[in-house]
Amino acid sequence: MKAFPWWLIRLGRAGGGRAIGLLAVWLGWERLTDLLWRPRPVRPGGFFRYRIVRYRGPVAVLADGTRVKPGDLVVELHFDNRRLLALSLAGAQLPWDLLRLARLDLAELACRIARGELGEVQALVGITLFARAGRRLGFEVHPLPPTWYHRLQRFFFVGLIAIYHPLGWQMADRYRERAWPGRAWMSRTALLARYGAGC
Repeated sequence: MKAFPWWLIRLGRAGGGRAIGLLAVWLGWERLTDLLWRPRPVRPGGFFRYRIVRYRGPVAVLADGTRVKPGDLVVELHFDNRRLLALSLAGAQLPWDLLRLARLDLAELACRIARGELGEVQALVGITLFARAGRRLGFEVHPLPPTWYHRLQRFFFVGLIAIYHPLGWQMADRYRERAWPGRAWMSRTALLARYGAGC
């Protein structure tokens, strides 16, 4: 029974930023959340998009002692999936080019935060299946509890990988088998220490 949803979404085709069959719902949901949340690109040609939000989760104590409390301002990060597609079609060296772009985005955010342009944000945060890449960038990644909601998030993320990654289901199946979503955090202090030198 657990395998049925995965079998169902694989009845259609996916790849190249397109989806035929049930996965087309993923593209519709992505467009809807873009309209509702309106994430902005960190910089032209970058990989991250972001929005400034009030944190609503439980108190998070980060590795450097930063406490993020409900109501604190945070920078919520999102991948630009269409940028991933464009890079793959242009022959980019994935994932190295993505890590390079992400570092440039984080340096830009560090400078904006240092100048006070984004308000008194306490941390950057995002939900991801890419824990290893997050740690390479300096994030600490806390696995999410195995609730139905987070299982649904994982289901959705794996579908997006099938749609946008150049390897399609070949890559998505790897994440289906091994990956679990985590909340990636980087405190304001850690961001400025790691990426703020050029500000």
